[in-house]
Amino acid sequence: MRFGDILRLCRQNLWRRKSRTILTVLGVIVGCSSIVLMISLGQGINEQNEKMIQSMGDLSIVTVYTAGSGMVNTGSGTESVKLDDKAVESFRTLSNVSGVTPMMNFPYNVTLKAGPGGRYIADYVQVMGIDMAQFDQMGYKTIEGTQPTKTGQAMAGEWLAYDFMDTLHGGDMRYANRGDGGYSCTYNAATGQCEEPEDQDPFFDPMNTQITLVTGTDYQGDSYTMQMYGSKGGGSGSATQSETIDETLSISGLTKADQSKGYATSSGLVMDLKDLKALIAKADPSAAKKTTTYDQVFVKASDLSSVPEVESQLKAMGYETSSYEDMRKSMEEQSRSIQLILGGIGAVSLLVAAIGIANTMVMSVTERTREIGIMKALGCYVRDIRVMFLAEAGAIGFLGGLIGCILSGLISLGINLVGMTLFASMYGFSTRDADSLSFGQRVWQMLVGGEDVTRFSVIPWWLFLFAILFSTLIGLLFGFGPANKAVKIPALDAIKNNE
Repeated sequence: MRFGDILRLCRQNLWRRKSRTILTVLGVIVGCSSIVLMISLGQGINEQNEKMIQSMGDLSIVTVYTAGSGMVNTGSGTESVKLDDKAVESFRTLSNVSGVTPMMNFPYNVTLKAGPGGRYIADYVQVMGIDMAQFDQMGYKTIEGTQPTKTGQAMAGEWLAYDFMDTLHGGDMRYANRGDGGYSCTYNAATGQCEEPEDQDPFFDPMNTQITLVTGTDYQGDSYTMQMYGSKGGGSGSATQSETIDETLSISGLTKADQSKGYATSSGLVMDLKDLKALIAKADPSAAKKTTTYDQVFVKASDLSSVPEVESQLKAMGYETSSYEDMRKSMEEQSRSIQLILGGIGAVSLLVAAIGIANTMVMSVTERTREIGIMKALGCYVRDIRVMFLAEAGAIGFLGGLIGCILSGLISLGINLVGMTLFASMYGFSTRDADSLSFGQRVWQMLVGGEDVTRFSVIPWWLFLFAILFSTLIGLLFGFGPANKAVKIPALDAIKNNE
């Protein structure tokens, strides 16, 4: 019997009992949709967890530090470990390490002044020093300009310009939404939405403005700021403060904010390590005679999968490490557990549908016993009879899986659209932004996702393929028993059967 004949008989036999076939396919549709939607909800949780971790910063950065006594067992005894230049060089020789830089914070209070007569001031600014030769390797990003190329240059954090206050207007400051969701919104009665204010321009362009850095070993802060907050101190002339130093800086570029690489990338100054050491020596000449040790060293793994190996090598050297790897693994395990639980719930529905397929095929064999006997008497091969019944069972599973995937895709899209409309403001973007999109744009965002798109149900392409193949396999598996029963019926007994 040709394969085309088998398919034609399969279609005729399924359509002969339309109601039973439709109900069986419906059971598969429900089971397939259930398992796909349950897994898609788990995928949605996983996607949200990944975005949350990525928003924290570079996941491939390992922070190295010393803890406790800082001792390591060398086999012949114990010796102390230090985070000095020698240690930094040893880190660079480790496998799967793409970049290493010490991170040193300026230990004294700093005030920045800009504009005519130092009109604009920013007090208690963090100044951080890194190895600028490792800037690109460590994954630091620039928004504008370049890294410092000579002494007297530094990079400003992305939002540093908004930390300056105008001393001639009562300490007025300019507003900017820094992307951290910390803005305050104002209710607009006309639109019915809570809208955040528009970003304002800073008082000056740091790229084109000379900035004066004021500091000292006992510097308490600028007199204007201290008086504003009611502190009993003074400016540079206060008896409680040592002599201050002034350093003129030009800003060579703006760094993109990344909290995992230091707060100064957001609202501070980033200098070359040599320039920072020189500034410390200028403020405190005795510091130049001391051996430099670092509180932290940033080590960048070549890729995310190499982070555990890099951490293991560093710990073997006696250092303590921290990274987002443990958090990422914990969230992945939690997400995987949720997916297994949800998938198991959906699998129950598919199991019930599989039992329905088996019942349908058993009934079909019973009703067509005489037909099977005639086919055998006419010389039809046993394997063709088996293939015919398996084709019917597989067709039920395939049709149910295909329609179930289409239905689950539409339901998933509906879940995401409702979530975007009703809960968008709870997940990092305002409903006003969501409402400004056309329906087609919303649908496209829900299908492809994106950095600013939160999806509650995510169906990857492989899940559709898996669901169709799995439901087809379930149909074949539960149809195998009835098909085997059909081929074992003796031809003479089957012809005599009057049912």
